[in-house]
Amino acid sequence: MPSRVRLSVMGFPLKRRCDRGNTAVMLRQSRAPAVVRPAVILTRPAAQSARFATQLRARLGEGFDILTAPLMAPEFPATRLPDGPFSALILTSGTALEALPHLTGALPRRAYCVGHRTAEAARALGLDAVSADGDAEALLALLLDQRPEGGLLHLHGEAPRGDLVARLMAAGVAAEGLCVYRQRALPLTQAATARLAQPGPVAFPVFSPQTAEQLVIALASLPTLTAMLHFAAISRATAAPLLRSCLGPVDVAARPEAAAMLDVLDPLPWDNPRLEARGSND
Repeated sequence: MPSRVRLSVMGFPLKRRCDRGNTAVMLRQSRAPAVVRPAVILTRPAAQSARFATQLRARLGEGFDILTAPLMAPEFPATRLPDGPFSALILTSGTALEALPHLTGALPRRAYCVGHRTAEAARALGLDAVSADGDAEALLALLLDQRPEGGLLHLHGEAPRGDLVARLMAAGVAAEGLCVYRQRALPLTQAATARLAQPGPVAFPVFSPQTAEQLVIALASLPTLTAMLHFAAISRATAAPLLRSCLGPVDVAARPEAAAMLDVLDPLPWDNPRLEARGSND
């Protein structure tokens, strides 16, 4: 399987015309030659961005700047667990684990997790974690294959994707969902805004559809957008808002995990001769 899936027909540097998207933003883009170092802007929460920044440096070296500009801040309201009983948790995000101290009620010790990193974090908290090693569809397939006895409790944010609970119940597996966190939107940092006002290439690794939507809004609101943009999306669902924006080419990771995102960014867009013909439609 290729390390990236090219979905965009836009060029790099970015064209000044686009049939869809925010034309006003497009016209603010410049073809000025790069006079500053290339940059990668990380929009995940600070701890996750720091971890990915370390991985980027280890793999790709020092020839570019890394800026951290979280676009979402999780908030964890005090929440009482439903009565149940539940035999296991469903975890589609590591953020749900951060909500555990804010929950009241008896939690089951078993947890079915979307990927290995979420499973590792669950084990660190004392849970008996099983990883689907994939995305929500892989997790659904695992649950339908194992069909755990007893009810399942999906801990999720305000906008759960994949309709896991409804699809499990339709297949005869008892399940219930509980919103345990919400994401507060944040503006781009001053440092990121200043960098985007300068010429030269900027890459955005984007790890969720919600972040992609917020990023498009944030970029459209900038008073000046001169940088040449490139996006790396962890999934097709994440790529969709970026493609609609027509702000730059979008590459999609072959697998929904950080290692595959590194594959997309290696080599970085401005160093990749295979992608040099970004000025023509394909």
